[in-house]
Amino acid sequence: MQTRRLGLVLALAVFGVTGCGSDGDDPARSYTVELRMEDHEDQYRYIAVGEVPTFMTGDRVTFEAENAGTLNHDLQIVGPDGLAIETASAVAPGDVLTITVDLDEPGIYQLNCLVDNHLTEHHMQTLIQVVEA
Repeated sequence: MQTRRLGLVLALAVFGVTGCGSDGDDPARSYTVELRMEDHEDQYRYIAVGEVPTFMTGDRVTFEAENAGTLNHDLQIVGPDGLAIETASAVAPGDVLTITVDLDEPGIYQLNCLVDNHLTEHHMQTLIQVVEA
């Protein structure tokens, strides 16, 4: 199961990667990753669109997730320390949610759906690895 989840990471897309200066709180890079949220029978998942970026410490990433399923879905980002960084409210089918996070630490980040039993019973999660810049 772990291999399948990491495989989803390889489908993430980057749109408009921008190199920014490292002045103050400005991120090293800022970009958007598009996801699609799906639920079909017992398969609930985040599907990435396009190519995967190399996520690096200092990046500011905006996740735009379209709900292409039939149920409400949300998105929670959990850092390598196991603490939630940010959570976007659930959206209805056909809607899009947006969440922006700064990837400050290297390690594995979790993207979870917390609606009902989507994470606990349907394993609606994907993982991204952030490497040291």
